Amino acid sequence: MEPRAPNRDACSPLHPARMLGYASGNFGKNALASTMDFFLLFILTERWGVSPVIAGLVVMIGLVWDGICDPLLGALLDRASDRNAVYRRMLFIGAPIVGIFFAIFFIDPGWRGSAIVIWAIATVMLFRTAYSACDVAHNALMMRLTEMPGTATTVSGLRYMFSCLGALAVAHFAGTFVASSGGADHDLVTVTGLAAMSYVGTLWISAASAPRSAQARAISSPRASLSWIVSNRPLLLLLALGFAQALTLPVFARSFAYIGKGVLRDAAWTGTALTTLAVAQLVALPIWMAIARRIERRHALGLALGIVAAGLAVFATGPTAKMAGIALFGVGNAGLQMMIWVLLADAVEHGERRTGIRCEGLPVALLLLILKIGGGLSGALLGHGLSVIGWAAGRPIGPLAQKNLLAMAWMPPLIGALACLMLLACLKLARQSGSKLRA
Repeated sequence: MEPRAPNRDACSPLHPARMLGYASGNFGKNALASTMDFFLLFILTERWGVSPVIAGLVVMIGLVWDGICDPLLGALLDRASDRNAVYRRMLFIGAPIVGIFFAIFFIDPGWRGSAIVIWAIATVMLFRTAYSACDVAHNALMMRLTEMPGTATTVSGLRYMFSCLGALAVAHFAGTFVASSGGADHDLVTVTGLAAMSYVGTLWISAASAPRSAQARAISSPRASLSWIVSNRPLLLLLALGFAQALTLPVFARSFAYIGKGVLRDAAWTGTALTTLAVAQLVALPIWMAIARRIERRHALGLALGIVAAGLAVFATGPTAKMAGIALFGVGNAGLQMMIWVLLADAVEHGERRTGIRCEGLPVALLLLILKIGGGLSGALLGHGLSVIGWAAGRPIGPLAQKNLLAMAWMPPLIGALACLMLLACLKLARQSGSKLRA
């Protein structure tokens, strides 16, 4: 097992155009990911008549399968002699395949009952398999770009800026997804086709902007990779926090379509809520980038989680405060999601300093695995919750069910944010105790 050879690209400053080109891939990625995240469950239950419990399982199966593929791909990528070339090749070849499977899913075959469930599972798994390959390659490229000291915050911030723009585009077309079926089916296919093309275009730009080559020694064996992961404490702690937030926070935005239709009786509200969320994240992002450069990153993460919790609490106070709560949640969530990837870059650097070996693909893949398993379980729990409160396609729900739906939207995310804050506090105490023992 040999240490990594010095990389000349890491010693020269990154051109801003290269960072922007790479980060633009997050626009296309989030256009597809947000569409699936916000509307997959809704399309299954409201357009295709699938029960909420089964629809939640479809969401979970797709995300969990996607997550399982990630570490397998990551371990293989870490064995390549020229990883940059492999990452770029995967993006150029894989992006059109992802776009095709994504667009196919939203073409209603006209089947119902068990046939539509089988169709949904098959197309979602094909999409998720291809998406996983491109996702690992694109995120692993970030570890290459952040080898230059001080670039992790900038690159992560730019990535999330494009993610917010992608979410904003999805919010603009939210009415197409929540509209009644029939004449809207053609619009749905058009919008999802445009999203697929944006994915292919931005992933190709991202691949073209990546460094052409980087000489890196491969990890010699699977056992070496496992040892690198297990002994990397910052990475393990980040995985625990990532799972907790992925399990709980996505419930909030996923509930918007159901709140707009079932509680407020206003389909346009969903688009307004998602737009408010995306704009709040976009506006707050430069502030978080500045904060992350001035205070300890753990403190920045704690501040972001505190703002997320405050936003959920405001949302819960009543109808007039809903948009304010969504905006506040968005401000905190921007910092949280940005810091997760900054801390991952730090964990990769920590492992390299400690062992002399740079492992990129597998840590990225493990974080994606944790985030996707958490997100998949979150979708299944939301589907089960909708079934418990008595949600049925095309039928109004009563006042009690409306109250329960609103509570279900903010309560699990609030518990998750508070749990993450408690985890950060425990980590601080553990670090202080360790310092005293060493002294």
